[in-house]
Amino acid sequence: MRAALGEVRPRSLAPVVRATAAVRADLVWPPRCAGCDLPGALLCERCRAALPLIAPEDACERCGAPDGSHGCAECGRTSFAFGAARCVGVLEWPLSRMVTLHKDAGELRLTVLLAALAAHTAGEWAAWAQAVAFVPAAPGALLRRGFDHGALLAAAFAAAAGVPAIDVLEARPRRDQRGLTREARRENARASLRPLVLASAPPRVLLLDDVFTTGATLDAATPALLEAGASEVRVVAIARACGGRL
Repeated sequence: MRAALGEVRPRSLAPVVRATAAVRADLVWPPRCAGCDLPGALLCERCRAALPLIAPEDACERCGAPDGSHGCAECGRTSFAFGAARCVGVLEWPLSRMVTLHKDAGELRLTVLLAALAAHTAGEWAAWAQAVAFVPAAPGALLRRGFDHGALLAAAFAAAAGVPAIDVLEARPRRDQRGLTREARRENARASLRPLVLASAPPRVLLLDDVFTTGATLDAATPALLEAGASEVRVVAIARACGGRL
């Protein structure tokens, strides 16, 4: 079984290493707002106020889409292996730009901010969960980016929510989901994830991801977590793509 996230290097050194890296990054590349690109903060007050947050009381309990509490136009009759889902906000500016900068531009200083938003959205689920898992990057994406943004988000979420992060899934080579049709996404994701050899998961697991589009990847990850020992999986995603946007 792989070690839990955050246990790769000694615990006493990890905060020092992270703090030193953050200071150096700020000195070399002063922070700019992920929304409007103005200097001074990773997310300025104006852009923070503009975040397209999803009201929990109005959201679909199955897929986290907005305005879906009385019949969801996004997931319809689609069946999911996970039990429920919550999403921070809609995949629109400035949240969409934050996600893109974090994953594709390597602005890793956004990790803590995005994870804090996810932890806030998880709410009481954090007390319910015994661990938080993540969808690992495909081998090609990991090679291209040089880091696994999902693993980083899970570690930061664990620190914010007080839930242990676990690394139990293995990604097999797969096509990038962006640009694929709904059915192609499901076919692409179906055999792309499996539990690591000898990995185990506790009964109650939160599955964290940055974007929930059709739910195909999260739906493919859930059976692997169940195979590893989970009895119920709930999903927390940062952004929800809506209105047929793939």
